[in-house]
Amino acid sequence: MRCLLLLAAFTLSTGLAGAAEIRLGSLSLDWPAGYTLKSTQSPFELAGPGGIKALVTVMRPKPGATATAESLAGLQASVEGLLATSAAQAGRVVLPLGTQSLPDGTRLQFIGSERSGLFQRSFLLQYALLSRSGALALVTFEGSGEAVAEHDSLLGLFSTTQWVSSDGSPAEQAAFTERVASLLRAQLGEAAVHVTEPLTLKVGGTQANLDRVNAFCRANAAGCDAELARYVSAVVDMQKNAALPPTRTALRAVVRPTAFADGAAGSLGGRSNFIRRPLVDGLVALVMLDSPRSARLVSEADAQALGLSVDDTYAEALAQLRGQLSPMAKAARPVVAGQVGALEGDFYESGRVLLHDDWASLARAQKGVLVVALPAKNLLLYGADDSPAGLQALRLQARDLAKRSPAPLTELLLRWTPEGWQALR
Repeated sequence: MRCLLLLAAFTLSTGLAGAAEIRLGSLSLDWPAGYTLKSTQSPFELAGPGGIKALVTVMRPKPGATATAESLAGLQASVEGLLATSAAQAGRVVLPLGTQSLPDGTRLQFIGSERSGLFQRSFLLQYALLSRSGALALVTFEGSGEAVAEHDSLLGLFSTTQWVSSDGSPAEQAAFTERVASLLRAQLGEAAVHVTEPLTLKVGGTQANLDRVNAFCRANAAGCDAELARYVSAVVDMQKNAALPPTRTALRAVVRPTAFADGAAGSLGGRSNFIRRPLVDGLVALVMLDSPRSARLVSEADAQALGLSVDDTYAEALAQLRGQLSPMAKAARPVVAGQVGALEGDFYESGRVLLHDDWASLARAQKGVLVVALPAKNLLLYGADDSPAGLQALRLQARDLAKRSPAPLTELLLRWTPEGWQALR
């Protein structure tokens, strides 16, 4: 099977201390100290210690191509032949062709050869990285010295291989899932984290869904590492805080899609009834137990532990939310048709819509027209134009912000009325 490949783009940024993190399209590597970028033209050239020259070419499958077991095996065989031929032409093969699997599922192939002169010995080391999606990176090192010794010093470079952007294929999703699982296992232990299916993990007794963080990484390769670190920290904190007794001051009300609430309940196999209230079709109010770095859903059992009824627990969560947010009169200024106001804050900012009566004065100031968008958990947009054109403009702006957010919420628009919110689809 013939594979068509396209060159990927590349950027360079500062990485770990003493190393440089090089991103080449969907590929990220942490390079050893002493390497500097010399050329941004393909193949990309880097200069290393002692005059070593490195060349890197990253290729990706043609858009729409599907990585099958057959196509990957064929590509791997072709690469093996290319490496063996190049090594033989470069000198005496001293490092036989080898293959190993990297932590993220990437296949690493390597081979090394040497050529001896009157006064020195030179080497050529070749590496090929084949991802589960069919993306391929070819990396070569040339310099003076022994191939085997240089190979031993370079292997650590490939242990950090990360294909941080994906095409959404099952293979890429599986690799991403295993990557997150490895990060969590490093903090929670091997036995605490299990892969149940692509983009779904079982962490302790709960389910961790990776759909949103995966979507963020696909669209924002440069911010993927930081967002994964935040996600892992939140999951770890949630696990550590799961056994802590709830307190009234930690209660918070949040708004979430109904599908999220249904999935959370299903992840526990019906063992826990989370407190929820309907908002509009497609959105519900939930109660969270807040902590400095994470939050977890509050169940009816938690309410019982607090000595409260379910209704009183929800009322307390609304009160605590209102106390945390700045007053509406101070936070939101009236707008006119053609303008859009924004309220941006923390994880709980979108929960303002649960404080329905707090919006009344703003609605009056806007002559009774108040439409709200909730593109992200920490962001609300509001306008004073409910014409078809005005609604479409607000919807498009909210959709664009949701795509760029690591915590998107909903594309629904809500219209304020004295009796409650109305969903606008």
